[in-house]
Amino acid sequence: MGRAALKLWGEGVVPVFGDRFEAGELVGMIAEPGPHGGRWRRGRWAVEALHDRFPSQSRAVRFAAVQDEAGGLLWANPVALTLLCRDKLACQRVLEAAGVAGLPPVVSGNGDLEDVLDEWGQGFLKPRNGALGVGVRHVQAGEVLPRSLPSVVPGAEDAVVLQAAVDPGPLWAGRALRVLCQRDRSGAWVQCPAVLRRSRRDRVVNVARGAEVRPAEDCLSVETLTAVALACDAVCAALTAAPGCGRAVELGVDVVLDGDDRPWVIEVNGRPRGRLAVLAAQAPDRFGAVHGAAVARPIVTTAAWARAGVGEDGPGQPG
Repeated sequence: MGRAALKLWGEGVVPVFGDRFEAGELVGMIAEPGPHGGRWRRGRWAVEALHDRFPSQSRAVRFAAVQDEAGGLLWANPVALTLLCRDKLACQRVLEAAGVAGLPPVVSGNGDLEDVLDEWGQGFLKPRNGALGVGVRHVQAGEVLPRSLPSVVPGAEDAVVLQAAVDPGPLWAGRALRVLCQRDRSGAWVQCPAVLRRSRRDRVVNVARGAEVRPAEDCLSVETLTAVALACDAVCAALTAAPGCGRAVELGVDVVLDGDDRPWVIEVNGRPRGRLAVLAAQAPDRFGAVHGAAVARPIVTTAAWARAGVGEDGPGQPG
C-alpha cells in the first residue's frame, strides 16, 4: 500500500489513511516521497473523497462517527453497498431479483433449517452478517443446527443463513475463486486475475486450514474462466444498480466450481482483501505489478469521481 501510494503522487493523488476527522480534516498518515524512497508522516489533511475500507462491524461506534464527520464528501463503496454485501440473505435476494444465474439457494434461520438441510443433503451454515470466514461450517442432513453463530464482533452472536452446498465432484473437496472487480474512472468494471483456492480434504476451502492457492488461469480452462468472468459481470451490474450503490468502486466476488467446472456465486464482499497479494508474494515478477495496480485503482477512481462531481447513481448515469 505504501509503495502504491508513493506512485500516486505522480498522478496528483495523495491518499490519506485515517479513521477520524478533526476540524473538518482527516487525521491519519500519508506516504511521503523522500531521499531514501519515502516515509510515513502523521498529520491531518483536507480530503476530497473517501474510499471506505473501515472495519465497520468491529468498530461500529467509530464508523458511525466517521459518517457524521465526513459531511458531504463523496463516498466510494458507499455505506448502502457495505450493508448490502454484509447481509448474505439480502444480497442473495438482490442478485436473484436481477436474474443473476448460478446462485446456490439460501434460506434464513427463521424457518425449519433441519427440514431444508434434509432435502438438500448438505450445506453451509453461515453468520448472516459474517466476514472473514468466521463461523462458517459445512453441515449435513440429520444435524441439529444452531440459530446463531459467533459474529465477527468479539463476544457477539449473529443470526444464521443456510446455503446449499455445491457438489465439487470426486477430485476435490472444494474449489473456490476470488475475483477482485474494480471500476476505472469511466465507471467500467475491471476484473483482476482470479485467485483459486482448492483442497482435496476440506469442504471449507481456507488457506489457514491448508488449502492451496494458485492462479486460476494456470488450472482452469478458457471456457471456465469465461463463465466465471460473465458471472462476475452480472453480479457487478446487479449491485451497482441497487439503491444507493451507484458509486460502488470495488467488489470481491466469491465463486465455487462444481464437478463439471460450472461456476456458482456464493458471496460478494464489499471490502475484498488479501487474495491477489498471495499471488504477488508467490510470483512477484508475474503478479507484483498487477497487485500494485489493484491497490491503486480504487483510489485513483475515487479521486477522479470526486473531481468530476459524480453523483450517487455513479458515472454515466442520469442524475
